[in-house]
Amino acid sequence: MERQESEALRRDLLLEQEINRRLDAVIKRATQTTLQLDGNRDMEVSQLRNLLNTAIESRGSIEVVVNFIRYQIARSPRAWGQTSQSFGHQVIADLRGPISTMATEVADKVLPLLKAEADPELRQDAFARLMQLYLGYLHRTFYFARRVGSFDSLQEVGGGD
Repeated sequence: MERQESEALRRDLLLEQEINRRLDAVIKRATQTTLQLDGNRDMEVSQLRNLLNTAIESRGSIEVVVNFIRYQIARSPRAWGQTSQSFGHQVIADLRGPISTMATEVADKVLPLLKAEADPELRQDAFARLMQLYLGYLHRTFYFARRVGSFDSLQEVGGGD
C-alpha cells in the first residue's frame, strides 16, 4: 500500500510540475479572451464564477462545461454573445483548442517519467486542472477589470501571441 501511495504522490507532483510550466500560457490565453468583454456591460462577475464552479463540480468534464456555456449563451446572449467569434464561443474554442492541447502535452511529458504502461486518466486529470486554472484566471482578470473600471491594463498581458 505504501508503494502505491508513493507512486500516486509522484504522479501528482510530476503532473503539477508540467502544468505549472504552462501557467503563463494559460493566464495569457485567459486574459486575451477576457479582453473580448471590454465594453460588455451585461456580463456579471457571478456568471464567470458560476462557470468556474461548474468546471470544479463536473470533475473536468468538458462536455458539462460546454453545455453550461451554451445554456448561458441562450439565456443571456448580450453577455455571452451569439456569433462564433463572441466571448462564449471563444471560451469553448479555448477549452477544445489550446487548453486541450496543453493537457495532451502534459500527459505526454509525464507518462514516460512514470515508467508505467499507461495511465488513461492522466490526460483527463491534466485537462481538468488546466481547465479550472484557465476559468479561474478568466474570472480573476474580468473581476479585476470590472473593479478598476478599465480593461486597459490587461492589454500588456493579453496582447498578441
